[in-house]
Formats: sequence, structure tokens, C-alpha cells
Amino acid sequence: MSVYNLKDLIRINQEIGETGNLRDTSSISFALDILKSKKSWLYELSYLVRSLIVDHPFYDGNKRTAYILCTLYFENNHLEYDDFELIKSLKKIASKNIIDINKIERLLKKC
Repeated sequence: MSVYNLKDLIRINQEIGETGNLRDTSSISFALDILKSKKSWLYELSYLVRSLIVDHPFYDGNKRTAYILCTLYFENNHLEYDDFELIKSLKKIASKNIIDINKIERLLKKC
């Protein structure tokens, strides 16, 4: 499992060229609290992706931040992933406003 905190997410957002400024911290704080529950890395990642893509805690770069976070999770867990499938899944979550964690887990697992 990977442990990320708010500073890590802000840093990722800044590394993609954004300001790292947050509009709202409630959703991302809840998602980060999920990491303490010691569930699977995929469960953790699904909550973080949902928070970033659906709830838009940052002013800009939420989807790109989610993409980088996913790649870090896959790499930290020594898993190969299909980059095209990952981008497609993240776009689907965004365009269909998918909030169901189980659906997000299935989409990410497919990558």
C-alpha cells in the first residue's frame, strides 16, 4: 500500500504545472482518511481518484493530478498498466461523473 498525504497531492499538482491551490479540502481529506483504514491499494486509489476527478479539490489540474497519482500507485505496487486504458478510464469517470467506488475500482483494475 502507498501512503500519500495532502502535501504529496499538492506537490503532484504543482509538478504538473499548476499552483497547488485548493478550492475545498473536505473531499480530499475524507479520501486521505480512507488510507488509514488499511484497505487494498486499489480501494485507496479509487477514493483518491473520485475525490480528484469528481469533486475537483484543486482549482486546476485535477484530472492530470489523478493520472500521475494512478501511475505512482501502479509503479509503487510493481504493476504494469496500459497507459491508454488508464487515460480512457479517467476520462470515463470524469465524463460520466462516476461516484460509485466499486465502479471506479473496476475501471482502474482494468488498466
